[in-house]
Amino acid sequence: MGKVTFGVIGVGGIGRHHVKCMREVEEAEVVAVADINEAAARSVAEEFKVDWYLDYTKLLERDDIDVISICTPHFLHCKMAIECAKAGKHVLVEKPMARTVSECDAMVREARRCGVKLGVVFQHRANPTILAVKEFIGQGGLGELYRGDLEYFTFRTQSYYNSGAWRGTWSMEGGGVLINQGIHFIDLFQWLVGLRPRRVFAFIANLLHDIEVEDLASAVLEFEGGFQATMQLSTIDQPEYTRIAIRGDEALLVYEDGKARVAVTQPPIRKGIAESKRWERPQVEWKELEPKRVELTGHAAVIRDFALAVLEDREPMVTGEEGTKSVEIVNGIVMSAALGRTVDFPVDRQLYDKVVGKLAELKRISRVEL
Repeated sequence: MGKVTFGVIGVGGIGRHHVKCMREVEEAEVVAVADINEAAARSVAEEFKVDWYLDYTKLLERDDIDVISICTPHFLHCKMAIECAKAGKHVLVEKPMARTVSECDAMVREARRCGVKLGVVFQHRANPTILAVKEFIGQGGLGELYRGDLEYFTFRTQSYYNSGAWRGTWSMEGGGVLINQGIHFIDLFQWLVGLRPRRVFAFIANLLHDIEVEDLASAVLEFEGGFQATMQLSTIDQPEYTRIAIRGDEALLVYEDGKARVAVTQPPIRKGIAESKRWERPQVEWKELEPKRVELTGHAAVIRDFALAVLEDREPMVTGEEGTKSVEIVNGIVMSAALGRTVDFPVDRQLYDKVVGKLAELKRISRVEL
């Protein structure tokens, strides 16, 4: 079938892992890397026997590169993606797709205009257990969806934030736990539910870190069809854990510690409420979902899918439109907290840019008056 050639921008962190995974994917070949840190670029180039540059635009000038993988800090994603698209390169960008939904929109527009593919790295969508959950929901296993919740709790030190000037800032990172760590599971939650959000009310706070952005966030969302959800995320928790629960008419799904269980309910909730005697309750039978069998997981699966999308001329696993959805939820949560009111979806792009611009000026979390 042939190979798709890749160049990688930013190899001081996750970009090195991209290069490693490209070596594991039969359909992919990494040709060159770029990083403003000469030691990082040279190290990866020597390890994987590829060319290296300090100036990433040198990658765009090469005719032997089909795809650019962008693994830089958040504030560079939009600018670089647009430049890559104008150079005729397909773009695979690390999460989050960008800092703001308006930046995401610009990336999608330019990719369409230039006729290139735009994909976003959300490797948890390739997790075998998550794939089993998605299939179960897609086959109607939960029935009509009523409510859900996402809990994502992790831990980050002050040293972690001190490791890069862009970290923990409104202007460069675009937020805290929501847009960096938690966005993986915000993406998963909205993807599994498959419903569009209608409005959100939220609180954010910086409790324990010397940073501008949030280390704790709590939100209540209403999705189309009346589905309600709560989300709470933090970088102040140890032990860490992640839990997603979705209540449907026919079953409850719980994803926790990498495992998924469903409680099948007989009779279904709606019928049980309408027809059961006064103190009767539906019977519940728990079962664990078996993970799907897949050839590749994680970043390798995403990279292989994107390479095949180019070879087969189809959409990648996570398109730019899909990658925008989690950024929009994050922006909605931040805007609700900053304005102190409910925010409707689609998020007002111009208003959010003003809100986050004001937060960047203040360099802290604050109620914003516009």
